[in-house]
Amino acid sequence: MDKLSEIKADIKRGRLRLESINYLVTELESQREINKELKQKSRYKNYMEMAKENLALEEALKRTRSQRDYYKRKFDAAGVTK
Repeated sequence: MDKLSEIKADIKRGRLRLESINYLVTELESQREINKELKQKSRYKNYMEMAKENLALEEALKRTRSQRDYYKRKFDAAGVTK
């Protein structure tokens, strides 16, 4: 029987040993630390994804401006008046 099953059985019988409480507290602290690490990793991953999106948008904006300037020069060179 694993530790958690033992603790559940003890609780059903209406008793909880100090050793079980200590185990539960230790497990809880361990899980909190793991959750904290996972949150930091996912936060970093989200920042990296946003940075990649921003970079792609900046590149698209740069290309669009370049095309705009190209066509503006062509228009001005054609000598078309308004």
